[in-house]
Amino acid sequence: MSGPLNTDYFSQLTAQINSVNSCSELQAIATAALTALNSQLTIITAAEAELAALQVLLTPPSANLTEIVTWITSLISDYLGPQLAAYAKLTAQVAALTAQIAALTSAITSAAARFESCTISIP
Repeated sequence: MSGPLNTDYFSQLTAQINSVNSCSELQAIATAALTALNSQLTIITAAEAELAALQVLLTPPSANLTEIVTWITSLISDYLGPQLAAYAKLTAQVAALTAQIAALTSAITSAAARFESCTISIP
């Protein structure tokens, strides 16, 4: 596993896809895997969008009152900054997950071509 995304899982799925013996077996794997992965991607993307809205708060407004500026700066550096560190991780996960889903979809399409009259519905 490299990074926050378990790439071994995708390698195992691709191996399963490449070793199927029937179109129905391929469809079962495709449906189970891509339904779960797309659900996970939807959840991560929604969380990422929520955190992205907070990112504008990382720049403190200009103010003349020292105590207000100190409070705002502390809020940003001590609270918002660490909380939004998750945003960068989620963004990386979305990119990696999207690429892995595309690779699996390609593997499914290639595997389907091995079977006569095999049409796979990609969820």
